[in-house]
Amino acid sequence: MFSTAAKNPFAPNAPVPQTLKIVLCTLVPDGGEGSPEAINPRLLDGPERERAARFVFARDGWSYAAAHALLRAMLAEFHGLPPLAWRFRDNGHGRPEVDPAITPSSAPRFNISHTHGMAVCALTAGTLPEGFEIGVDAECLDRSPDCQALADRYFSSSESECLRSLPPAKLDAEFLRLWTLKEAVAKATGLGLGLDFRTFQCSVNPLSVAFDSPGWGPSNAWDLQNWSVDPRHWVSLAVRRPPGTLINLEVRHLRGTP
Repeated sequence: MFSTAAKNPFAPNAPVPQTLKIVLCTLVPDGGEGSPEAINPRLLDGPERERAARFVFARDGWSYAAAHALLRAMLAEFHGLPPLAWRFRDNGHGRPEVDPAITPSSAPRFNISHTHGMAVCALTAGTLPEGFEIGVDAECLDRSPDCQALADRYFSSSESECLRSLPPAKLDAEFLRLWTLKEAVAKATGLGLGLDFRTFQCSVNPLSVAFDSPGWGPSNAWDLQNWSVDPRHWVSLAVRRPPGTLINLEVRHLRGTP
């Protein structure tokens, strides 16, 4: 639940739920579609700068560089070490995570996403309980995939039928909204696209997720948030946490460079 913990004066001995802070930042270029050169090079290491330069289209190089620079800037702000002091490793399923050698006691959790014209980073800013994870995804509404065919192939039957009932004018936007929710959830499991999207169902009203298998926890162990930003993008956040834990969420919308 996204809220702020408060003591109950009528139950002074009742335990106060643990509150965890998450900061989510979106970043869009300052005019145009952006290029990697617009990102502060002091926020990227050598391999990140080299990879950003290899993208065919400058806008894709910008979004990659922006996401990684945003991550390093946020880690420095909330966890103390300079931006280039942070190192990362692969979790075995393609998801980057903080190298535990950097902060062996309680490594922060983060997740990044980038799409045409936007980079997003979500980061924890406190000590974490076991089983806590986050996932974030962003999609650009300028994309025009064959939405219903993709939903029929990759979504659960209930999600696919819900999209099929929509007016054609709303289909593309609602498909991408639902896709961001499902991908954020999949990334929070640590599996990303390795998780079969047909084995769980997301709802947009109210925001919720339910799994076919109990292995990912009950629905009340998950919180979802969803935003329409600027207004070309959908952004979704998925949080998996012990039931009863409160989330203090801070959202920042940035322009230009971190």
